[in-house]
Amino acid sequence: MKSYIAFLVQMILWSVFYIAEWMSDKDHLGYKWIMFVIFFYLAFIAAKKIVQSRKLTLFITSFSLTCFFAFKVVFENILEIF
Repeated sequence: MKSYIAFLVQMILWSVFYIAEWMSDKDHLGYKWIMFVIFFYLAFIAAKKIVQSRKLTLFITSFSLTCFFAFKVVFENILEIF
């Protein structure tokens, strides 16, 4: 159950990252990478506080990041259709 909660919290953080990235459309790529690193760190720390296992935290973070980018690609492709 803790893993599921950590995954949901991270998906919320990745969604906030997507909104922040969308709002900073004209920023340089370097600033977007810095913002990504900050959100990755926040997601990792949040999961570590919930799960309290470094190995499981790394797995949950990588899994939530993979799901987020998959959802992002699907969502952007759906928007291009309409």
